[in-house]
Amino acid sequence: MIAIIGAGISGLTLAYRLQKQGTPYILLESSSMPGGYLQTDIKKNRILEKAANSILADQLVLDFIAELGLTQEIVEANAISKKRYVYKNGKYRALPSGPMSLLFGSFFSLSQRLNIFKEYFNTQPYRTDITLYDLINERFGQEAADYALDPFVSGVYAGNPKELLADLCFPVLGKNISNYGSILKGFIKNPPQRRTSLTFQGGLKTFIQTLADQVTNKRYDCKVESLQARDGKWNLVVNHEHTKEIIFCDQVVFALPAYEAATVIRSHSEEWAQRFEAIEYPMVRNMHLIYKKEQFGFEPKGFGALHPRVEPLFTAGVIWNSSTFDNRTPADEILLTCMATEKRTPEVATISDEQAEEAILKEIKRLYRIKGEPVYTQSGSWKKGIPQYTDKMATILNHCEQLEKMNVYICSNWPYGISITDCIHRAHDLATKFKI
Repeated sequence: MIAIIGAGISGLTLAYRLQKQGTPYILLESSSMPGGYLQTDIKKNRILEKAANSILADQLVLDFIAELGLTQEIVEANAISKKRYVYKNGKYRALPSGPMSLLFGSFFSLSQRLNIFKEYFNTQPYRTDITLYDLINERFGQEAADYALDPFVSGVYAGNPKELLADLCFPVLGKNISNYGSILKGFIKNPPQRRTSLTFQGGLKTFIQTLADQVTNKRYDCKVESLQARDGKWNLVVNHEHTKEIIFCDQVVFALPAYEAATVIRSHSEEWAQRFEAIEYPMVRNMHLIYKKEQFGFEPKGFGALHPRVEPLFTAGVIWNSSTFDNRTPADEILLTCMATEKRTPEVATISDEQAEEAILKEIKRLYRIKGEPVYTQSGSWKKGIPQYTDKMATILNHCEQLEKMNVYICSNWPYGISITDCIHRAHDLATKFKI
């Protein structure tokens, strides 16, 4: 039997797939509900996501959604959401959306546009240990690194591109260089696979709850405290409703954050516990703000706006939810999700909740020329937010084969990719490996 620890999107998907193929499993979740970081609040017809706001779905994920019977529940992103904005030199500017706007638009300086064009002819070899910032800076220039890469990485990873490894975050960049000598040439020769940005009528919890309902062998309020080796198999010491018991299994799958996996594995291996604990999870704060449309100096139309760290702002960016998806809030309102991250603004981790809320409100009011106070606010934070894909993550990847020889596997948003789509793919691949 396979023991899956953690009922987030990764653990649920793996359990579902194992169930479908007839592989014995048990899914153990320490909290009283599924979903992990993916939680949705619905307040008076306002749909508020606490973490991810949407899924960038490829065909495998769309097929999975259809298999769960949720196709009719899909809400695709509005066409206007293709517009993305970056704060530059005191105002929001639209990012180039294609070759013509890139080469002839005003977002980048002329010298930067020439640097982008010249990358097509770049012949520098690729280094697997290079950071994202150094890669983009060397091949495209500092302006591209500061105003395109940096805000994007802050939005996706809540991280610092000067610390994140390009080979782990976006391996396609290295493949393009290795195969074609140029990142641009690679994208021209092999355009990225089309993906659909979507959510559901009732938010992402619709996806989570539907999936959880179809997984039969699961136990909530069941905390795995430690594991013990037993003739190549495992004993799991679990605390279920204040009663300790032992669960016997052949394989263990960690579908939970690295720092929690460290606590479980420490009883067996201090070395692996320290590797897991070395993965950094910087703090992320978010704040939902709802205003009446007439309060705005302009109506946000697009996916949202990102704030480069070279600009003197507190927040890392704002998602324009009511513009991206229909029916996230009543038609006369605007819903914004504001993010502040420790890696961009270090004081995010040290100030109080009240101070953070005050800083966010003050900044958003100024940037969007808002009159009056919001009609609704909701604040939250993840003290340990998104795992950072640094050299510490590379160490784990380099030793995963050793871990799997112990019949221990990882199926989470580390180290195989942080997106919902990445997690679903990893779970599908791992289920195939376990197929009887």
